Amino acid sequence: MNATIGVVVPVYRVERYVAGCIASIGAQSIAPDRVILVDDRGGDASMDRALEAAERAGLAVEVVTQPANRGLSAARNTGLARLDTDLVWFCDSDDTVEPVFLEAMRDALLAQDAQLAMCRTARVDEAGRTLSIDEDAFDAPAMSGADLARRLLLSEARGYACNKLFRRELLGEAPFPEGHVYEDVAPLLRIALTADRVALVDAPLYRYLINESSISRRFGPHTHDLFVQDDHVRRLLADAGVLTGAEADAWRWAQLRFRYDGVVFPAANMALRAKLAGAHSGDVTDVVRRARELIRLPDLPRLWRGGARRQTIAAAVLALNPWLYAQILRRR
Repeated sequence: MNATIGVVVPVYRVERYVAGCIASIGAQSIAPDRVILVDDRGGDASMDRALEAAERAGLAVEVVTQPANRGLSAARNTGLARLDTDLVWFCDSDDTVEPVFLEAMRDALLAQDAQLAMCRTARVDEAGRTLSIDEDAFDAPAMSGADLARRLLLSEARGYACNKLFRRELLGEAPFPEGHVYEDVAPLLRIALTADRVALVDAPLYRYLINESSISRRFGPHTHDLFVQDDHVRRLLADAGVLTGAEADAWRWAQLRFRYDGVVFPAANMALRAKLAGAHSGDVTDVVRRARELIRLPDLPRLWRGGARRQTIAAAVLALNPWLYAQILRRR
């Protein structure tokens, strides 16, 4: 069976990087059937650079312009609404992919009769050097959606959309929650819990740029969105009914690890690093307070017994003495 492929590329303040992204889409071994560029009104030359790159690559693109800057989630949802293709890929506009990305992902998804496909991810610097590979090697051609959901919570699979290819019907109408910065984990968890089968491509075909200017890596009012993720994950797992039954312990362990590795430590680390750099806003204090409130005494022996020794010690230090925790961060 042949399957049509649509690509959504939100474009916002990436004029240094977007040409490389578009060039890599244009260099695919199989051409996508539709490419939607969503102009999220960044006020710079990003869209000009994107269109110039598309012309050089001979890549036909469609442009959708947002009425105002609405954020990554809204841009993805807007682009998705314009697609009628069988498969959908959301590509971040500061990243690139290997030339066989679409072909390998499509072929794996169809061969495994899966609802989505996922490849491994290379983290690269601005010079294109590979710094690390996010995921361990896949030891099978596919996994269940429930297995992917647990791996997302345990950080054994990355909770972002860009290294995945989805069947259109799996996504629904507007899968990404708008108005939040950390927008991938909850919708991907929901999608994984819905999927029967996930195809795996054991190659780092997606190249994720480590961009220090990315909003998700900087402290600000948006850092509070990490706590929203914790609420979303808790509700999703409860609604899916996985916190009761034969595998409840495994799901509760995955939820616990997500609370600390995905919420408590990232929030506290960004806030305290901002404080060390001289920030004295009330937001810093409030984020640290909220992170500490999520640390519960019964969690610590559970983390320790489960082998999360480093997290246990870090949580105890943060709960007892956040300034000592900050001094440890300074030396890392």
